[in-house]
Parts: sequence; C-alpha cells; structure tokens
Amino acid sequence: MLKTQDSAYNIRPDDDEFVVVTEPSGKEWRIHREDADPEHRFVSYRLAAGWFGNLPAKYAVD
Repeated sequence: MLKTQDSAYNIRPDDDEFVVVTEPSGKEWRIHREDADPEHRFVSYRLAAGWFGNLPAKYAVD
C-alpha cells in the first residue's frame, strides 16, 4: 500500500494481465498490463506500471 497524507492507494492482482488499484476516494481502476504507464497523469496508472515492472529506463535493473 502506498500511503499519502492519511490516505492510501491499494493495489492487488486481478489475473496475470490486470491489476486493480483502489484510490483513497474508493474509486477502483482495473488496469491492463499494456495500459500501465509510468508517466501517466493518473497515479493509479503509474502504480500499475511499477507493479508490472514497466518503469522508465533510468529505473531499469540489469
């Protein structure tokens, strides 16, 4: 869980290709692996990118 100022994002797997991200407001996003983007304007999509390992090159691990 990512905690931000008395609130938290929750991320959990839905199957091999999807994750469900719950925002502090309670809104749920079901995000496909190919839609996860580390530079997306919504935090939920950025968290999904981290979950799937779709991180920018500067964070890549050899």
